[in-house]
Amino acid sequence: MIGSSWVVRAATEDEVAGCTALWTTAVATRDGAPESDAVRDRARAKFAAPRVALVVASDDRGLAGFGLVTAPGTGRPDDPDDAAYLSLLAVDPRAQGHGLGRSLLRAAVAGAGGAGHRRCLLHALEGNAPALRLYRSAGFHPVGAVFPHALSGRPTRAWVADAGTYGADGELVGA
Repeated sequence: MIGSSWVVRAATEDEVAGCTALWTTAVATRDGAPESDAVRDRARAKFAAPRVALVVASDDRGLAGFGLVTAPGTGRPDDPDDAAYLSLLAVDPRAQGHGLGRSLLRAAVAGAGGAGHRRCLLHALEGNAPALRLYRSAGFHPVGAVFPHALSGRPTRAWVADAGTYGADGELVGA
């Protein structure tokens, strides 16, 4: 996928199954583990939550990534109640390292802002250095205490950014 041109756009409902499959593959690749039914089922549950935005990236080869934002209160009970929840963000492992994750993150957060949410929240594994660098560079900052991931038990933290700092084009305003 090197050199590919992706189009980031709002998803259609018929793309949810592909997003779920991509999430399952991306998590398995990240963790160096086989694909898991528990990860797949958890992704399906997240897609069933009240949705704020769903953006996808595709090219002539198909789906390359996606970002799912759900309504405030769909994450953990102690998450800030005024922040839309970036439930899932994934890039096909073959497309990583080319800025696609950044484009999807910007579009997802801009979608939350466009839907009237001032802040956007996500959960990130403490040991996932590439993701943490991306989130910091996009204006996210850690909040609250570290907690165990629901499936793996690995240390995880909530991160929040001001969704209003993104313009309609998904670009960071004032950065």
